[in-house]
Amino acid sequence: MELKKCSAGHYYDASIYSECPTCRNAQNRMGTVGGAGQGMPPTMPLSGGESDFGRTMPLNGGMKTQPVTDDFRTAPVSVGATMPLSGTASVNREEGRTIGVVPQQMGMDPVTGWLVSISGPEKGRDYRIHSDNNFIGRGEKMDICIRGDETISRERHAVIAYDTREKVFYFAPGEGRSINRVNGKAALGMVTLHPYDEIEIGCTKFLFIPLCGERFEWKDE
Repeated sequence: MELKKCSAGHYYDASIYSECPTCRNAQNRMGTVGGAGQGMPPTMPLSGGESDFGRTMPLNGGMKTQPVTDDFRTAPVSVGATMPLSGTASVNREEGRTIGVVPQQMGMDPVTGWLVSISGPEKGRDYRIHSDNNFIGRGEKMDICIRGDETISRERHAVIAYDTREKVFYFAPGEGRSINRVNGKAALGMVTLHPYDEIEIGCTKFLFIPLCGERFEWKDE
């Protein structure tokens, strides 16, 4: 046995260990990556018990602290490699959603008309109508999200659509329980809309205001 004393005052068997095992274990518990004496530069310890993976990352041959926020999808680990972060990265809710013909051609989704609330919890608010199908409901993922009216289903209560070929707007019921009405009449099937038609969905009434049609149409220039 070859007893040796380290700089911290610990005794260890130098015939077995090349460095003080007590100090090395203490460094590992602090969360460092690649401690001194192992051929890698020293790093800063992880702070505050953070559970997010990758607080300390090797960058450009050295060890630097890499911040982790909701905006990061991956953090650099080494040249040419990435490693996904856990827990906090948000998922794009539009992932997997189809794109209409007009937005694909123009590179944007232009407005084709509006619904304007004339009664109900959101009286005075306007809602943009785009080309093709616009699903209506209380859910945030709906094309037209109507908040505050519990008589409207969360998803696909009804649908309003603009046909770019026929240049006509349509309204149709969806999966909602309550009956939708156009100009006071029950809309149990698809109804052709005209300027200033009054649409009743749940306990909310809207005026339909078109932009596109025979007089105007968006063109891909």
